[in-house]
Amino acid sequence: MAAPGMVIIGAGEAGARAALALREHGWEGKVTLIGEENHLPYERPPLSKRLLTEDNGSPPTILTEDRLREGEITLLRGVPVTAIDRSAKEVMLLTGERVPYRRLLIATGARPRQLPLPGGEHLLYLRTLDDSASLKSLIDRGARLVIIGGGFIGLELAASARAKSCEVTVIEVAPRVLMRGVPEILAEKLARRHCEAGVALRIGTAIASIGRESCGACERLNNRMRRRYRWCRRGTRNGSCHQSRA
Repeated sequence: MAAPGMVIIGAGEAGARAALALREHGWEGKVTLIGEENHLPYERPPLSKRLLTEDNGSPPTILTEDRLREGEITLLRGVPVTAIDRSAKEVMLLTGERVPYRRLLIATGARPRQLPLPGGEHLLYLRTLDDSASLKSLIDRGARLVIIGGGFIGLELAASARAKSCEVTVIEVAPRVLMRGVPEILAEKLARRHCEAGVALRIGTAIASIGRESCGACERLNNRMRRRYRWCRRGTRNGSCHQSRA
């Protein structure tokens, strides 16, 4: 039986590149990469951009089957980790299997914050390739999207949906978009560009609840402060409505 080696929890970009770096820097022990998705490790930035607008698109793969074999890296796919037994130096999987380790690296990354709202079960979240595929199916059908969050990913998603002629509303609770990402003057310019492209921005607006109605999932807004960007707000129209948390 092979001696325990390096176990990496999380088969995203950080975990996959760490596995490659171990081999590049001379680690000779066993390397096991554990991921809860069924896909080979891939790059996530395209999920909110070109994968939503291209037909049969796929993200760049970080670790192909050939690279896994060449690097002697064991990839366990579709197996979430449920616990870590530090005293026994073992990782427990949902299947009940226990994976021993000599060293352990946790590279699970972040998840979108789950919104504790009435009707929150109707929300879609964007993090994985499967999430992106679900959103693409809505965009391809011309669904009306309501995007919660005016950060980089939310605005990228809005631009992609508008490129496919979807009606898009972005709701942001902060006084402006990209509040934590860029200076105000740049945020103003980017907001104007999105508005000129047909995106409706609701700034300084909180969501009270999300309800399932005949038109789909419809948000109920709670205006917490005077909204800005009045030059680009539009009224809503009837149609299929889907919320995405980005």
